[in-house]
Amino acid sequence: MRALPLLLAGSGIFAPAAMAAEIVGSGGAFTVPGLLLAGGGLLAGLLVGRLAARKPPPAPAPPPPPEQAAPPWLDFVEISGDWLWELDADHRFIAIPGAPAAPSIAPADALGRAWEEVILPEVPADFAQAHRDTLARHGPITVTLTRRSQSGELRYLEMRGRPVFDAGGHFQGYRGIGREVTDQARLGAELERNEERIHALIAYSNDGYWEQDADLRYTAISASSGHLSDLGAEDSIGTRRWELPGESPDEAPWAEHIAHLKQIEPFSNLVFCRHDRAGRVVWLSESGIPVFDRNGVFAGYCGTTRNITADVEARDQLQENEALFRALFDGAPACVGRISADDRWLEVNDALAHLLGRPAEQIAGQPVDTFLDTDAAEAGKALRARCLAGETRHFTREASYHGADGQTLWCRESARLIPGDDDTPPFFAVAIEDISALRNTLDTRRAGEERYRLLFELSPEATLVCINGRVHLTNEASRRLFGANDGRALDGVEILSLVHPDDRALEAARLEEFAASPQAILAPLPLRYQRLDGEPINAEATGVRIHFDGQPAMLYVMRDVARWLSAEQVLRESRAMYRDVVESVNEILFQTDTGGHVTFLNRAWGHTTGFDARLTIGQSLLDFVSEEDRIRVDQRLRGIREGYEDIAQFEFRLRTHSNGPRWVEATIRPLRDTYDHVVGSSGTLDDITARKEAEQSQRDLNRELEARVRVRTAELEASNRELEAFSYSVSHDLRAPLRAIDGFAQIVSEDYAPRLDETGREYLQRIRIATQRMARLIDDLIDLARLTRQTMKREEVNLSQIVDQILTELRQEDPARHIEAHVEPNLIAAADRALIRVALENLLRNAWKFTSRRDVAQIQFHAEMRERQIVYCVTDNGAGFDMSFASKLFLPFHRLHGISEFAGTGIGLATVQRVIQRHEGRVWAESAPEKGASFYFTLSH
Repeated sequence: MRALPLLLAGSGIFAPAAMAAEIVGSGGAFTVPGLLLAGGGLLAGLLVGRLAARKPPPAPAPPPPPEQAAPPWLDFVEISGDWLWELDADHRFIAIPGAPAAPSIAPADALGRAWEEVILPEVPADFAQAHRDTLARHGPITVTLTRRSQSGELRYLEMRGRPVFDAGGHFQGYRGIGREVTDQARLGAELERNEERIHALIAYSNDGYWEQDADLRYTAISASSGHLSDLGAEDSIGTRRWELPGESPDEAPWAEHIAHLKQIEPFSNLVFCRHDRAGRVVWLSESGIPVFDRNGVFAGYCGTTRNITADVEARDQLQENEALFRALFDGAPACVGRISADDRWLEVNDALAHLLGRPAEQIAGQPVDTFLDTDAAEAGKALRARCLAGETRHFTREASYHGADGQTLWCRESARLIPGDDDTPPFFAVAIEDISALRNTLDTRRAGEERYRLLFELSPEATLVCINGRVHLTNEASRRLFGANDGRALDGVEILSLVHPDDRALEAARLEEFAASPQAILAPLPLRYQRLDGEPINAEATGVRIHFDGQPAMLYVMRDVARWLSAEQVLRESRAMYRDVVESVNEILFQTDTGGHVTFLNRAWGHTTGFDARLTIGQSLLDFVSEEDRIRVDQRLRGIREGYEDIAQFEFRLRTHSNGPRWVEATIRPLRDTYDHVVGSSGTLDDITARKEAEQSQRDLNRELEARVRVRTAELEASNRELEAFSYSVSHDLRAPLRAIDGFAQIVSEDYAPRLDETGREYLQRIRIATQRMARLIDDLIDLARLTRQTMKREEVNLSQIVDQILTELRQEDPARHIEAHVEPNLIAAADRALIRVALENLLRNAWKFTSRRDVAQIQFHAEMRERQIVYCVTDNGAGFDMSFASKLFLPFHRLHGISEFAGTGIGLATVQRVIQRHEGRVWAESAPEKGASFYFTLSH
């Protein structure tokens, strides 16, 4: 059994025989080198482990000659996994005892056949000739064959043999063994592939491979090793790591590493530097593991090296940049900070801390929302979430922050997402600029622009901004003037196309001359234009040079003179009408200056005074006032001229040309200028002479009437006295015969009743009833007469209490009646207590009488509002009456029902009417037959 040396092919470096591992054959252990990969590259390098194996068993002794073969040998062959074969001197198979049927050579197919016929066709052509030469020399042979098993699997066979000679040294043939080496062949192929991978990794890796002996001197270094950036292999082989050219000979810095190596332990990421021949610093990182021989004896180290100069320089540059960033961050006048992915301040610089009015250490760790309005905080969260989701990397916005004193700070916030790595989470770099002043300025500017825009848009004058002769901007008045319903209908229209064709040439020449002249304002000119629908319009146009959107333009302003023309016509007509009115009125209209001299008079002056108005102009108004009234009038006029009175109304006598003085009523006001200074007076003089004469006549008539009233009053008082005497006489003279008739009728009825038949007694009864009725009638007439003479005394009277008292009296007079009375409480009126009781008693007795036929009589007294006046009402459910006879209801002695139906004299309602009339009220009734009646009355205040 033989060992296969490990060749480091592809790298240009072969491992020395002393460091090579062996792959041991049958029954041996196989160790495959391992690769440690980290960080995307070959970190620890290609580490070849110690390939330990058991010592192979000793090779079997050459087989003895056939004649010396012993049974134990045959037993060994029989029990061995190998199988025996023999060739004769002609290289023909003469024996294949114990060979398996598959996949080895079948005895039936091989016995008697030549080796070259059976074996050589299955070996490569280039090997076949060399093999023939070996057979011709009678040398040892070894052949590996490939065959398919019954299942089609590829299997490997190894045929080994040695020549056999007789005692005389004559060649007798070959004797050997055959075995299946499929597993060994596959393992060898895998090992070869691994070696190819190792060599490829070493060749193409950025890391270099090296080996050291037990004395820690380099014995092999790959071409990609960082050592060879300026050194050849001859400069490194045989030296220690700390002895490389460019290293310091002092071993002090290496003491710890050397001590570690003496412990025979692996090491990783040993960083050191050296200077190359150009004086540049080269930084290296090495990792290695100890290597042992097959006997376990330390044989040295193998490992990898990497040139990390760029990494170190980048790290140094990063540190410098970080230091610079920190200096800029802390000392920058701009407000900057960092925000974590969970919306908290990581740190802020002094400028931002000063802006927020808090120490930086108090801000760090606080939620961003602490210093923002709710809306601004939510918007910021949404933007940062978009960045974290990968939709964008940065954003800029305006937000309102809270200062320490509670004031609102408008800031422009710019944030950029800084991605994280394994050691650092992502964060946002934020720059904040206080734009409160700028925002205020912009707000002021926008407000100013908005005001100017509104002034332009709301201007009553039609205004257009024209650039190069075309309309660029319009206001509401211009769109209304030209009938443009769409706000942009005039945009881009040539200004001359809006001018009427008859005036277009004139305006074109005028605009051309204006453009060529240095004048800033175009003189106004009335022109004819046409609306978008073709309707002609009249307007006065002017223009002003301006700059608009950075280029010269013209502000074209038009006034709709059609309204002016119409207004002037209306004004002329109004003046003519005013003149006609002024000249046609009968009152004198005048004006004076501050000296009281007349400056205006209408025609009524001449008609009233007889003086010519034209000759009166310029004269003092006092000259035409009667002497008796002049001082009084002068005082009133002076009060008007000096501003003491805003209006003066008085009467005085005015001189006339020939007819004596005329009474006039003056209404005078101060005449003021635009500065509210009194510059004279104006007023009217109304001729009231006829009224004065009528008033005098009225006074005369009043005196005469008063005299007549006194006479008539005396006559009336005499008549009343006569009437009173007559009433007394009637009462006395009529009552005596009535009492006599009634008395004698009663005597006859009592003393002579037995002598009279039924008819006689009835006649007597009728006589008595008639006399009693006549007595009551006389009493009612006397009471009615007294009502007209009785003096009234108004006072606050509770009508409800009076009604309750009267109803109580009626119940006492006729307790058998069943009456349901409802009286509205606390009805107060201003009336004569005695008279109003008479009226209420007549109304209630009337209701009591006409409800006598009802099983349950209902009487009510209440008040209601009609036509903004209180109306009192007495209602019953009695017999009622026909409204066609209502006009006779309140006449004396008129009855709507017969005496046989209801008793009475016909004076009661007439009495009610007299009482109500004396209270300056009115009374009326509403009813229907058998549906009751309602009597209403009012009382004046």
